[in-house]
Amino acid sequence: MTDIKEHYNNIKNTTNSIFEESLKEENISILSKSHSIIFELCIWLEILKNRPEYKILETASKEYQFSIMTLNSGFYSKSFSGLRFFLERSLVAIHFSAQEIELKLWEIGQRDTYWSEIMDENTGIFSHKFCKAFFSELKGEINHYRNLTSKVYRECSEYVHGNNSAISKLPVNLEYSEEIFLDWHKKADSIARIILFALNLRYLKQLSIEDLKKLENVNSDYFNNIKPITELY
Repeated sequence: MTDIKEHYNNIKNTTNSIFEESLKEENISILSKSHSIIFELCIWLEILKNRPEYKILETASKEYQFSIMTLNSGFYSKSFSGLRFFLERSLVAIHFSAQEIELKLWEIGQRDTYWSEIMDENTGIFSHKFCKAFFSELKGEINHYRNLTSKVYRECSEYVHGNNSAISKLPVNLEYSEEIFLDWHKKADSIARIILFALNLRYLKQLSIEDLKKLENVNSDYFNNIKPITELY
């Protein structure tokens, strides 16, 4: 038992050391930007708290927080897995928001979710049909965000599935990697932009003036170059 205790104490000491590297001064601004996504999502969660898909969005947000923790501790494969889950579950919630019967079936275990459904060019979130129903003025952005989503999902999946191109970047032992740390944050920024865009696409035109004001700073930071969004303000 002493050997087991020593083994896990060594892991704890190593992860503590990686944590210190992750939180070094030159990383704080990068980490702060990724951490701010939590607060931006909290605004949306408060607005959507009475929606039937709320719980899925809340779970996705919590998983994102775990993903940051595993990243800072050096468990890099797990951190990308959590990041992908955050993207996937958030978009699942938005997809189900337009299909409440399907959501109810999923809740009772009578339906699965499929990434291909979310990304379907004809019926998915980034389809012209979905856009026309909820925010038709964003039609010029749909293809860009569908392509960006496919790209970042595939890149995160390479770490999750152990593709050689991704695994070769990972440290052989449990240790800090500047390259992986920065790559995670780059993908997190893309995913935050995707999810916030999808939330705007689905809900923004249906919100009260009071709720629109709550989102004004977030939307100004991310989408000040998208005219249909800025025009609502």
